[in-house]
Amino acid sequence: MPRVIIWQVTGMHCKSCEKLIADVLQDVSGVIETEVSLKQGRVAVRLRDDAHEPDLDLLNRQLSAHGYVLYPLGCRLPSSGEPFFNRLRRALIALVVVGLVGVFLWSPIHSYLPSVTAGASFGALFVLGLVASISSCLATTGGFMLAYSAETASRRKTVLMHLGRLTAFMLGGLVLGALGGALPAASPGWYAVLALILGIGFLAVALNLMDLTPSLAKLGLALPSSLHKFADKIKKRPGGVTPFLVGAVTFVLPCGFTQTAQALALASGSALNGFLLLTAFALGTLPVLVGVTSFATKVSLKQGMLRVIIGAAMFFFAIGQIQSGMSLFGVSLAVPSADTSGSSSTVVSSDAKEQVVSMKVTSYGYEPSNLTVKKGVPVRWEVDGTQAGGCTGSIVSRELGISKNLDSGINTFTFTPSRTGQIAFSCGMGMVRGSFNVID
Repeated sequence: MPRVIIWQVTGMHCKSCEKLIADVLQDVSGVIETEVSLKQGRVAVRLRDDAHEPDLDLLNRQLSAHGYVLYPLGCRLPSSGEPFFNRLRRALIALVVVGLVGVFLWSPIHSYLPSVTAGASFGALFVLGLVASISSCLATTGGFMLAYSAETASRRKTVLMHLGRLTAFMLGGLVLGALGGALPAASPGWYAVLALILGIGFLAVALNLMDLTPSLAKLGLALPSSLHKFADKIKKRPGGVTPFLVGAVTFVLPCGFTQTAQALALASGSALNGFLLLTAFALGTLPVLVGVTSFATKVSLKQGMLRVIIGAAMFFFAIGQIQSGMSLFGVSLAVPSADTSGSSSTVVSSDAKEQVVSMKVTSYGYEPSNLTVKKGVPVRWEVDGTQAGGCTGSIVSRELGISKNLDSGINTFTFTPSRTGQIAFSCGMGMVRGSFNVID
């Protein structure tokens, strides 16, 4: 009769951890079935009646490379013990380092990115893909693809897998963007709520990666494991097209980064924008995944500074999403920047009848993005939409009562600022932002 052995496990953070541990244990001789629970912190294996009990030390040597350790049931677990202050200090150091790198390097790097109609979001999604490819999602996608390619490795198999993944993300982005566009016209408020939900989700992930809070999966918020079972069925399917399908099915594997990119493609409301956003994300994941499947090595995210640095990068991405939502709600949240070229001031005399400000919209953003005007003096805002496209094709300001798809050429808006301070404006999705600084 089959026997069941249960162990306690430490080091798990997400549903991907469950999958990785289960894959390792499933390869153990005599194991019929495995069950891994992040919430309970336990692992169960069902053995054949004639099978020997697995060597716990040997299993831990395999799992420790990924940051997991098994302990006998009932054994007192070692204290995770590191004081919160130490973890907080490490997180703050990572935030400072990543923040400085972002401030001083993003502008020159951004200028070399391809000009696409998705604008600045193309670069953001590419970076998100890079972060995802070295995060815990690698245990899911990379491990899944590696397990298949390692069975009978070949260059053709590897190429077809990655071609299948890229194709799935391109077509998936196309479909999601078109679906978003086919839905009833969404108000800026809907996009604001979506951006805030995404931002808060990102923030939760970032704080967990920096070892400051529990993961969402540990709190019971996770996608169904049935998606993994579906993917495993595809992997075992015979036929020459299977490698392509294995790569394509990674589009539905549970991963918070992937689901966030898919949500952004849906929210774009455009088949072209959705296509470009998910293409950028998939290209960002490509270098690491190609390395993993080509050289048959697993790159895992261990506890340590790499995990914290990724969390810090995610923190700033979360802040960007929250800024998008707040901007659509009419709240301007300024972010320090080393680049002051995006500012413009309008100097008018005290008895001036009107102040004219001009702004150019490109697929990347606003030039300039920060405009200074005087309180109480009527403003004629001339917006050149000749090069606008994708995300920047519309402009919204809750306080000014503006929500308009930009025409090619000069778009004119008039208003009279009645208070000092910031007046926010943005593209229709809040991804590209600017503001008026109203002075006395």
